[in-house]
Amino acid sequence: MDSRERIATTLALQEPDRIAMVEICFWPPTVERWRNEGLPEDVHPEQFFGLDRIARVGIDCSLQFEMQVLEETDEWFVRRDRDGAVHKRWKDHYATCAEVDQLVRTREDWERVRERLQPTPDRIPETLVEAVAEAHGRGEFVVLQPNEPVWWTWRTLGMERAFMAMAAEPDWFEEMVAAQTRLQAELIEMALATGARPDGVWYFSDLCYRNGMFFSQTMYRELMLPHHRRIAEVCRDNGLFLLLHCCGDCRDLVPLLIEAGFDAVQPLEARCGNDVREMKPAYGDRITLFGNINVDVLATGDRDAIRHEVLSKLEAAMPGGGYIYHSDHSVPPTVAFDDYAFAIDLIREHGLYGQQDGRHPDEGERASR
Repeated sequence: MDSRERIATTLALQEPDRIAMVEICFWPPTVERWRNEGLPEDVHPEQFFGLDRIARVGIDCSLQFEMQVLEETDEWFVRRDRDGAVHKRWKDHYATCAEVDQLVRTREDWERVRERLQPTPDRIPETLVEAVAEAHGRGEFVVLQPNEPVWWTWRTLGMERAFMAMAAEPDWFEEMVAAQTRLQAELIEMALATGARPDGVWYFSDLCYRNGMFFSQTMYRELMLPHHRRIAEVCRDNGLFLLLHCCGDCRDLVPLLIEAGFDAVQPLEARCGNDVREMKPAYGDRITLFGNINVDVLATGDRDAIRHEVLSKLEAAMPGGGYIYHSDHSVPPTVAFDDYAFAIDLIREHGLYGQQDGRHPDEGERASR
């Protein structure tokens, strides 16, 4: 199987030839460290380790304001994005940006700008058909990446203001979520009408934090689930998988994602309490679990601990398919090159399906690499 076939089979909750292995982010300082520890200069870690690739193609779901740099020094810059949100970012440090300000602060502000969310052709990349075809030619799984509607609303209003709206003015909050949902539902259809044939839609949205969901399950069902379900229906009608990136402790969210129609949840941060050894028996026949390999364990350099982390989670998550290897977020520079390579070797050795006698690989003869 190539990456596209392997990932699609997994998302369909079937067993591929081996575990799909994906990483969406190696921190720049990680790559810099690894160059000094054996990673060749002209090769990206994804290529070096032969990981499966998911190609992402963005769709413009913004309010289409002009992007502006408002302030800049040698170390940082402040920029207004196309939704009118202002953030401060370091130039030479890999870190989360700081929220500064927003153009949309009140319901009146929203009413003045909401007509900007029109499904116009300029929101679809001109090279979409070629980009998808080329990625498929390389055996890659391809996803469209629009804004997740809730996360878009949070960022457009600012997190604190958005949370206040959810509690005090839920009709307004849901109106924004619904407008964004309508836009991207139409844009997905427009993208497919070009003749492009991507494999899925991938949302990036942190609906949880380290102690759980940012809101109650009741609030999700009332304000968000119908809109997620609409996109899930668009995906299902067009043969697309729907994936969600969600940081934090998502254990209470997963059953709601299943109800909404998501096909996968990633990255399952281990430090927040997520554990595929517990989640697979509970949800693994209804949603693909994607990630959960604890980078804090990889960073210890303790090979016994790394072996246990990888193999115990493989043993729990592999049966029946529906599991993709990934770190529990991204790979930081605390992880040594050789220790990451050790983890990947374990996956290659023990992540094969169709083992003799149905045994897990570490119960019998090791698979050849």
